Amino acid sequence: MKLIKLIQNELIKIFKRKSIYILLFLSLVIIVIYNYINPTENGVINLTNTRDMSVVSIEKDLKEEKDIEEYVKTKAQYDFVNLYNSFEENSWQRYALRNEKVFTTVGNVITDMDHDIIPTLEIINDFENNENTAITQEEYNKNKKKFNEYKEALNENDWRKYVELKINNLQDLINSTNITEEDKKGIYVDIETYKLRFDNNVNFGNDIKNEYINMFRSNYYSLISNMKQNEDNYMNKLSIQNSKSNMNIAKFAVENDINQYISGYEKIDARISFIRTFENLNLIIIIVAIYVSCISITEEINKGTIKSLLIKPHKRTSVLIAKILANIITILIFMVFIIIVQYIAGGIIFGFESYDLPYISFNYNTDQIFTMNLFSYIILAGVTKLPMYTIIVLFCTFMGVINNHTSMNMILTLIIFIISDTAIAEWSKFEGILFISRILITNNWDFSQYLFGQISPIKGLTPILSGVICLLYGILLLYITIHKFKNKDIVNV
Repeated sequence: MKLIKLIQNELIKIFKRKSIYILLFLSLVIIVIYNYINPTENGVINLTNTRDMSVVSIEKDLKEEKDIEEYVKTKAQYDFVNLYNSFEENSWQRYALRNEKVFTTVGNVITDMDHDIIPTLEIINDFENNENTAITQEEYNKNKKKFNEYKEALNENDWRKYVELKINNLQDLINSTNITEEDKKGIYVDIETYKLRFDNNVNFGNDIKNEYINMFRSNYYSLISNMKQNEDNYMNKLSIQNSKSNMNIAKFAVENDINQYISGYEKIDARISFIRTFENLNLIIIIVAIYVSCISITEEINKGTIKSLLIKPHKRTSVLIAKILANIITILIFMVFIIIVQYIAGGIIFGFESYDLPYISFNYNTDQIFTMNLFSYIILAGVTKLPMYTIIVLFCTFMGVINNHTSMNMILTLIIFIISDTAIAEWSKFEGILFISRILITNNWDFSQYLFGQISPIKGLTPILSGVICLLYGILLLYITIHKFKNKDIVNV
């Protein structure tokens, strides 16, 4: 009961300070600005250009071309551009055909095995224009039929028929004898991508669902590329984890008819802004933790008010623990405040409707999509940050006991945090200092890095190891702080 009374008294002292309410107000302003501006992320959808393709330079090249092989390639390009320009701007046909012209490279994986129309036109033109062609009549007839089928589907405005043709022709390509096992991996990606589009009725276009289709394809390719590399490379494992997550989230969005941004890499809305609460607004809580912890001891010592507290029948250990617990409770209050303000600000600025969707993540332990209530996730994200805030409180309390300079303690702690959050985190990825990296508290105190089976950016770290390290640091800091406080000369301060 005495400890509870001490904690209550400490909380009263904290919330009697005008500075606490200034911090609350500044937090509110920062959250509103964060939601309102978002200069690097809150943009419009990047529209794909589907204007007419120029044929002037191609026509010029056709007239001047002497080499028959180059002529055949140029003529195929000319026929393709004319086919593309025959459809209206922003039509599904132009979006579909534009994919035939987009070349991408992911690691050492060939990603353009679905580019079928231009190669088909090259075979047709080679047979029709090259006297020394190696193309047989049978091969010509087959490709002529294939091109006419594509053209018919495009002219009949039947995108599903077009996609079916793509899938069937890619299946035929896989079954051909001249395709390597490595090429087949890329073909499988495109077959799965077209099937995802076909099965979920996603027409070609420029909308969120098509962005998810492209996200699925690009991350699938990245996954294959990373899996071909050294599996013992830890950074490669992180890349595999990231690609697998993005691929499965994109697939989930398409299959569940989601028309909102659920990926952390897309345009911000109220929901994504809310999910990132403890990622982008973490510094506010850090500053509050540093401030209340640094002033709780030093100001009372500097003003001499702690003497009146210690002459009462309270053990010094109880007084110190009460201050530490009061500081942690204050941080919890700020966390709740930030959650509420963030929810309201995001809802007003972006619209509350996006909150209807649950939190969606890929669970690496089960290789399945994981969904949970949005508020439950925010609470979980906040809880996983508590070890960090607790260690900061203990460190600041320790600094306050050994040093009476409040400003210096706050600045020093903030500098240490900023350095550890950036430089040390990056340096810790080097193999040469892995042992030191694993025992650094700043690499262990944020347990959000382990949510849903994720692995730490630092090789060898696990939730259990991080928990043990945080516990040891906490006990050591608490023990040293209590020891120093019990032996501190308060009377002559």
